[in-house]
Amino acid sequence: MGKSDILKSSFFWGLAASIAGVSLFSTVEIASKFVGERSQIDAYMMVFMRFFVTGILLLAFGAPAYLKEKGWPGWSDWKYFIINGLVGIAISLSFFHLAIEMFENASSSAVVFSANAVFAIVIARFVNQEPWTLQKWLALALALGGISLFIFEKGTPSMEALKAILVMCLAAMGFAFSVCLTRKVVNNYGASFFMGISSLLGSFFILPVALLKLQGNLLHELQNAWFPLSYIVLIGTAVAYLLYYLGLKKVSAFIASMVFFLKPGLACILAWLIRGEKMNAWTMSGTFIIFVALFMTLLKKPAKKLSAS
Repeated sequence: MGKSDILKSSFFWGLAASIAGVSLFSTVEIASKFVGERSQIDAYMMVFMRFFVTGILLLAFGAPAYLKEKGWPGWSDWKYFIINGLVGIAISLSFFHLAIEMFENASSSAVVFSANAVFAIVIARFVNQEPWTLQKWLALALALGGISLFIFEKGTPSMEALKAILVMCLAAMGFAFSVCLTRKVVNNYGASFFMGISSLLGSFFILPVALLKLQGNLLHELQNAWFPLSYIVLIGTAVAYLLYYLGLKKVSAFIASMVFFLKPGLACILAWLIRGEKMNAWTMSGTFIIFVALFMTLLKKPAKKLSAS
């Protein structure tokens, strides 16, 4: 096999791993609805279980190589792990699961959360020193316009939908900050090690809240929803993150971003196939507008192709 064939094969498997990871990410909102229908496991306990397991798995793959090459991280490294674990995992993903419970449809959760990519282009001004442009502000305005249409999730405006939108937007902004921070420092650690430490710390940060909010018999609740819960923790989170980061090593950041934009569309299709969810004209229009905003974030002017990202 020639060198070009090897490179092509590496790219193919990297792309396949990225798509597989994003496909699994697309099922989390749906599986979370099944958990909510079967048990009383709240958002905080869900975040703890998801990212405790994910942190261990990612570290199993990423820690040996990092520690062998660079040794134990210093305080200047730990501050990034702590901030990312607190904001990107404990706070952001708690809001994410709270919002899933509040939305009527899993597909609505997925689409509104996908706007995190648009929020990231605003936050990147402060974290990554990326300049604001008219195109970026237009993308943000479009995304907010699309999100606002989800207040009609039930056909008419409702306070429940508005609250769900606001909570999910908080989740999206926290996740967007995490994306920007990760982009800034990930080359120093590798994605698996950085997100492994962040995930483990995030799970520890949220554990006291999860225990404080705990009601009833946790073991009984786990038994009631063991299958969808196991799927979320092991497949939809741990395996999904691992596949996505394995793919990220073999494809460009641009390709990885494009692949991630499959998530809201896949979630809508899967929610329709698995749960029989139907989107009305308002939410379909909102989804389309958000997709346009997302793709606007990927468009770059020819003159700025060489600028740092």
